[in-house]
Amino acid sequence: MLFENSNSILKIKNPSQKEFIEAWRQYQPFLIDGIVESWNACKDWSNDYLLKKCENNIIPVEFSPKSYLENYEYVLEKSYKQEEMKLKDYIDIISRNKKEINFEYYMAQLNFEKYFPQLTGDINYPKYFSIKPLINFWFGSSGRTTTLHFDLVHNIFAQIRGRKRILMFPPFNYLSLYPPLGESGTHAHFSKVNPINLDLELFPKFPWKDKIEVILQAEEMLYIPPGWWHHVTALDENISLSFWYDIKIKDFFLQKRLLSTSLNILPHYIFHSTSSITIFKSFIESIW
Repeated sequence: MLFENSNSILKIKNPSQKEFIEAWRQYQPFLIDGIVESWNACKDWSNDYLLKKCENNIIPVEFSPKSYLENYEYVLEKSYKQEEMKLKDYIDIISRNKKEINFEYYMAQLNFEKYFPQLTGDINYPKYFSIKPLINFWFGSSGRTTTLHFDLVHNIFAQIRGRKRILMFPPFNYLSLYPPLGESGTHAHFSKVNPINLDLELFPKFPWKDKIEVILQAEEMLYIPPGWWHHVTALDENISLSFWYDIKIKDFFLQKRLLSTSLNILPHYIFHSTSSITIFKSFIESIW
């Protein structure tokens, strides 16, 4: 099946820093073309190349039942387990499906510089922000899906190999995304809603008409603003890098609606965080 990018999202080619900031100020997602294609990663990062460079790197891999998205278990803080293994064993799993068929394995959100120092020379860091990013490495099989969630960082998401289908929803009414507020042991930045199988009777206020859908192709980048909800599905075996930049105080005044959106979320987030000692401790640690 062929997929096309939505016409409702801005796409800019090889933007200067000024052009990037002009788009960034609007507090809307947008696509960036003409950057990633120059990286060695795009032509070199085959499985054979990764094995040659990093086959014995020890990495933590998430695994969870394939059915865990069906009953809201994903909103729990301990919704999946981790197993350490060598990269060569992980590639063997996703390539040949040798493990239990009832489980999904995913190399998700790994600190790129920590776990893959041999590969850092294969990319160029985007220079649109004046701070150093945290780079997350994502490598998984076709069909792997994430939860609907948001991040409290600026996210420049670079697709290296394969395609991902990304659904995005604006954050202007936090409660309409149905976070599990007050439910012990859950994530307040996750949604109970599965937008792939949306139940409008159960979630009548969900802003499905405001959806932005993007098929992110290899060599494209996507900017996702802080607080914007997104749901990701891998359409092929694929590799992605996400560059996370912390929010600075000045951003609340330069980026449209970032301040009002944050103020809309914050009271509910604090209420949820103080609903249990464990969650409150995690909340304090995250802002300390």
